[in-house]
Amino acid sequence: MKAQKWASILMTAVLTTGVLTACGAKSNTNNSATTSPAATAAPAVDPAKLAGTLSLWTFFDGTKGIATAFEKKYPNVKVDVKVFPGDQYQIKLLSALQSGKDVPDVLDLERSYVGKFIESPFLMDLAPIGANELVKNYIPYVAELGKSSDGKIKAISDQSSPGGFWYLKENAKKFLGTDDSAKISEMVSSYDKMIELGKKVAKDSDGKVHLIANTGDLFDIASYNTQPFYVNGKLNIDAKWEKVYNTQKDIRANNVDAKLPFMSAGWGNALNDGSVVLVAMPAWASFMIGNKDNKAVGKFGVAKTPEGFYNGGTFRAIYNKTANKDIANEFIKFSASAEWQNADLLARGNLPALQSVYDANVDKYTGTLTGDQKVLQPYYEMMKAMPVIKSDKYSDSILSTWRKVAGQGITDNKSYADVVASFQKEVKAAFPELQ
Repeated sequence: MKAQKWASILMTAVLTTGVLTACGAKSNTNNSATTSPAATAAPAVDPAKLAGTLSLWTFFDGTKGIATAFEKKYPNVKVDVKVFPGDQYQIKLLSALQSGKDVPDVLDLERSYVGKFIESPFLMDLAPIGANELVKNYIPYVAELGKSSDGKIKAISDQSSPGGFWYLKENAKKFLGTDDSAKISEMVSSYDKMIELGKKVAKDSDGKVHLIANTGDLFDIASYNTQPFYVNGKLNIDAKWEKVYNTQKDIRANNVDAKLPFMSAGWGNALNDGSVVLVAMPAWASFMIGNKDNKAVGKFGVAKTPEGFYNGGTFRAIYNKTANKDIANEFIKFSASAEWQNADLLARGNLPALQSVYDANVDKYTGTLTGDQKVLQPYYEMMKAMPVIKSDKYSDSILSTWRKVAGQGITDNKSYADVVASFQKEVKAAFPELQ
């Protein structure tokens, strides 16, 4: 009965919301990261004695990178990776877990729905493999997101997926007067400052250039700096959302944004052609920058957003009835290791979950696109200040509803009260069990 109830709730959430499908990137680094002291630690088992085939399901093709690295470290292990795109993945995974047939040993979970799966009865409690020790040095919010409501660690990520304002340096100099990351960060350190700066950019460009891509970017930023939408069985709307919503309306009314949602048609063009000065995006989205013939090398910079945010992230869990527990355990440990996270930073520019990897590289690491900027610095400063929020099975789905309703409210210039009323109605229809 417990499994059936959980599956019913999860299927409702799958059908209600979409899925982020990218949480990694092609290499955009200068291979200038430093191997941290823990990166060469001896494995828990003799690599030569671990043998067999591990099945791994994922939503993202980039997961093949860790599979290859694991096979290299454990030469007698084969990792069979199956990639299922978009919403197909959640539905496929749900079906397998319910039936108990063809279930993978290890499964990837995207940040936007990890909370729903870790509340299920099908994932292994990772405490026996030393999960608390594995995430002891993690960025706090990353460690917390893999914990179920009863405090058990059921999923561990190898990424922190922080966001920031990306900008073309030449464009920033033209419209902001500087391409220095610290100076730009200060110029947009509050939403009031951002709106005033946006007005100036619009005026100076005769309305052809906008400061930011979309007022909807504030959904990403605010969602990790407010209380969850689900608290103790009830719908919870943080009072801060009213100020955020009114700020979003001001941004739109003053021509500060280009009305281009993240990853929408035209968004990538704006990122590359400079028609938007500051583009809010996670570090892994740098693959959207056109670098054919190295034309973008050293041309970009990254600044802080008014508040820190993150977007996406891959969390890994073990099926609790796996027949390959020994291999699955070592795979999770490897994913959480400084050895792998440092290598992933080097090869693909994925920012790590371990603070030790940041500490070893924060004053040294540079990326191909961002030239000589110590690009980990603005991210790390924001991440350390990020509040810790627990995953749950409702909040991300409800957030998607808020994005839709509030986004339409901004377009229609509706009052906050009207938006809240419409939002509550839609949440009640989707999740009638909530108070």
